[in-house]
Amino acid sequence: MITARGALCLLVVGLLWACTSDYETFEPPPLDYGDRAPLELAVERVAIDSAYRPAGTPPYVDHVMPVAPEAATRALLTQRLRAVGGTDRLQAVILEASVQEETLEPATGVRGYLTTEPAARLHGRIQVRIDRLDAAGMVTGSVSTAVERTRAIPEGVGYAERERIGYELVRDLVDDLDAGLSANLRESFAALVRP
Repeated sequence: MITARGALCLLVVGLLWACTSDYETFEPPPLDYGDRAPLELAVERVAIDSAYRPAGTPPYVDHVMPVAPEAATRALLTQRLRAVGGTDRLQAVILEASVQEETLEPATGVRGYLTTEPAARLHGRIQVRIDRLDAAGMVTGSVSTAVERTRAIPEGVGYAERERIGYELVRDLVDDLDAGLSANLRESFAALVRP
């Protein structure tokens, strides 16, 4: 026979189970660029540094994203830029790796009731500068690449979907950076890029 106390415990356990079973999570796949041929550069070494410091306060949200844009950019640079020997050095500096979230005002009235509109917009920007340094450490040339993208977050999406949208924004930004950086290095530092 179930007592009132036992019934209450069963009810609480049932409610907790129902809440946890409906909660979705998003586990971001690792961003790996090992499938892309590295850019072989005729330099002694490639150093990677970051001058970007996350703001850590709204509207900036890069510090709470499933994959931080700075970490994704560093992974790309580490895997794609390979020193194969030479007298000069390259220094890649992450100047910016930010994402800002802008809250949007949904439509009101009948239109607002009948349509699903974006509740927020993510705006991401990554900028990397690559300096060429001679044996004495003097900068003899620089090339900078910047990319920007935006993604809308529809109203009513859950936590997992928001995380997925943020992840895809960072992934696409880094893919754009890879393409732009490769083209700029081949153009500005053509003598260093091995075929």
